[in-house]
Amino acid sequence: MLKDATERGSTMERLVTNNATELTCCSCNRGEYINEKIIENDIDGNYIEILIDHTNERLKVLDYTVHDWEKVLSYLEEAASMNRSGKIIFYVRHSADFALSNLGYILEGVIPAFFRGEDALCYSRFINPERSCSLNNKQEEELLKKIQEEKNTDGIKELTDGYTARKIRNEHVDELVELYRNTFSSYPSPLLDTEYVHNVMQTHVTFYGVFAGDILVSAASAEVDQRNRNSEITDCATLPEHRGKGLLNNLIKLLEREMRGQKIGALYSLARAGSYGMNAALYRLGYEYKGRFINNCHIGGRYEDMNLWVKNIVLITP
Repeated sequence: MLKDATERGSTMERLVTNNATELTCCSCNRGEYINEKIIENDIDGNYIEILIDHTNERLKVLDYTVHDWEKVLSYLEEAASMNRSGKIIFYVRHSADFALSNLGYILEGVIPAFFRGEDALCYSRFINPERSCSLNNKQEEELLKKIQEEKNTDGIKELTDGYTARKIRNEHVDELVELYRNTFSSYPSPLLDTEYVHNVMQTHVTFYGVFAGDILVSAASAEVDQRNRNSEITDCATLPEHRGKGLLNNLIKLLEREMRGQKIGALYSLARAGSYGMNAALYRLGYEYKGRFINNCHIGGRYEDMNLWVKNIVLITP
C-alpha cells in the first residue's frame, strides 16, 4: 500500500472517497494476483488514477490531469520504488510528449486514435535499469522482419469441417479458464481465475472461441475501454494440436465485427515478440507494427517483450 501523504512527505494527497483505493486479489498459477487501483490528487489540480500491478511488478497510469509534470512524475517514481515496481507505464497525449521525453521516460510505441480519436504515446520509465534490457532483441527483430517480408496470398483460412466459432457465454467459463491454464503457466492478468472471468465478461470484455465438436480449443477477447473508445485484442490461445489452422485469425475477425457494431474503431494488440504465430496473424489481418514494450509482463513463467500492433476499423469522432 502507498503511505499517506504525511508519511511520504509528498504534496499529492489521497482522495478521501470509498473508491479511492480498490484492491483486487485472485488466485492464479503464479500464486495470488494482486493489484491496487488508486486515485490521487492535490490542491494544484493534479489528478492521477494509477494501477499498481504487483504480479507484473509495474505501475500503470490509467487516467490523468497534470499541471505540474515534475511533481507528478516524481510522485510516480516514489510510488513505484515503494511498491517494488520495476517499470512505470504512462500513455499520454501529444501535449505531454515534451515533459516525459525530458524526464527520463522512453517512448516504446504509439497507438493511433487511442484517446477518442487522439493518438496515445506509450511511454515507459524503468525504475529497475536491468528491466530496460531485452535479452532477445536481436532474435525478435529478425522474426519481425521475416513476418513483414512475407507475402500473404492465401487470405484468411475458412474454418474446416468440425470447427465452429461463437461467442463464449457464462456456461463455458470453466472450459475457457481450463484452456488458458493449459496454455500459460503464468499470465499478466487474473485470466486463470474463473470468478474474475465471469466478472469481466459482464462488464467490458467479449470472448469468442472455436470449438472442435463440443470442446473449446481456441479463444480470444476484446477488452473495451468505453471512456476512451478503444479496445485491446488480447487473451489469444490455441491448444497445440489445433494450431496452424487459422483459428485465431477467424476469432479476431469476429471480434473486429463485434467492435465495429459497438463503434469502437481503435484496436490494438500486444503479442509476445518471440511468438511467430500471433505476430504473423495480426500482420496478415492488416494490423500495423507500432513499437515494442520491453520486459512488459509475466507470461509463461518469465518477463516477455511485447510487440504492439494497431488497426483502425471505423471512423472515430471525438
